[in-house]
Parts: sequence; structure tokens; C-alpha cells
Amino acid sequence: MHFADHEELAKRQKRRERQRRNDIIWNVLTGLVLLFTALLVGAMLIIFSNPQVSINPFPPPTLPVLVQLPTSTPTQVRMPATWTPTLKPTEPEIIVVTVTPQPSVTPESATATSYPTVNNGDYPFAVEGVPVAMANTVFHTSDATCDWQGVAGRVVDLQGKPLVGMLIKLTGTYNGRTIEMTTLSGGASAWYGESGYEFVLGTKAVDSRSTLAVQMLDQSLMPISARVLIDTYSTCDKNLTVVNFKQVR
Repeated sequence: MHFADHEELAKRQKRRERQRRNDIIWNVLTGLVLLFTALLVGAMLIIFSNPQVSINPFPPPTLPVLVQLPTSTPTQVRMPATWTPTLKPTEPEIIVVTVTPQPSVTPESATATSYPTVNNGDYPFAVEGVPVAMANTVFHTSDATCDWQGVAGRVVDLQGKPLVGMLIKLTGTYNGRTIEMTTLSGGASAWYGESGYEFVLGTKAVDSRSTLAVQMLDQSLMPISARVLIDTYSTCDKNLTVVNFKQVR
């Protein structure tokens, strides 16, 4: 019985030694795995912060060399000179003209007369000839009476062809009231030709001297001609003032 106890103790001792050796081996392997993991994490952090590092097995492609832009101020490219209307802080340019009464004008001679063109500076349109005062019956042959007064005319291009859809504005004072009217060329084609326009001032002819002005505007309401001051007359043979415009450039 005593002998059997010693033998059993020896077996147990061997098993413990074997278990201790196994534990040492596993501990060493675990330590190696932890060390490898730490090294791997460190390498990943290094690669993440600097992908071009030599330990990266898959480095990104090399970027092309950036083009160095010049630092000096480039020379400004000037576009071809074109006409651009500009508003001036000072009083706008005004053409003062004297209306020439022509009571004997007929419709045929009024539409066929070629007036000299008066250039008005930087604007692309100018008044053609001088405004003319005549009887409205010259154009309103069927429905005109003496109880009427207005301003009318036409607009033509460089070749003298009608320009339809151009904006014309009449401003000023007339018979004690403020006038501000706009119309389009072609709106009165039945009386003044294809590009004719007309402003009706009232049903009574009155005298006025340079209190009304006619001017052409573009689509943005910028002036494309100078303001043309006109006169009106209180007689039936001068109750229509004709102001024609022509393109000069």
C-alpha cells in the first residue's frame, strides 16, 4: 500500500511537469502572437499616416508633377471695341432743334423726303433732319380733325430700311401736366409706314417750346439716342410734330 502511493505520486508529478511544459509553450506562442499583432498594428498605423513608406507592400501610384502657374499678373485681353451705352451722372445730352412748320406737305412728299442725318455723338441713332410741324390730316386722312395733337415719326436702319420694335419715349411737360409715354416703332404703321410710331398728346392743340423731348431706348431702357427737344403749335395746320430717327452706326 505504501509502495502504490509512491508510484501514484510519481505519475502525478510527471503529469504536472508535462502540463507545465505545455503551459510554457502556449504562453510563449501567445506572447509571440501578441507581439506580432502589436507589430502589425504599428505597421498599419505607419502605412496609414504615410502611404509612401517603404514597408507598404501596395504603395499608391506616384502623382504627376504639378504644373507651376506663373505668379506674375497676366496681361489683360482687350475685347474689340463695341458701343455700350452708359448713364452719366451729369445732365443727359440734349439736342435742341427748331420745329419747321410745313403746312403744305402732302402724304406722298412727307414719306418720300430724305432728310440729312444729324449725328449725335456716341449714340447709334440720331434724329433724321429736323422735326417738322404739319397738319395731322396729312397722315390721318379719314379720321383726323383739328381737335387733336400728337408726335409721330419712323425709325430706319443704316440702309434706310424700316426698324420695327424699337422703343421710343416721350417725356416732359405739356399743357400743365407731366408727360411720360413709351411706344414701339411699327405700332402706327397704318399712318407712318412700316416702322411708324405715334404719341397722342390730347384733343386740343396748344403751344409749347422745348418742354417735350423724344428719345430712343434699348431693351434695358438705356438711351440709344440723344433727347430731342421739340415744339408744339396751337394751329390746326401744325398740330402734328414729326420726328424721324435713323441708325448712324
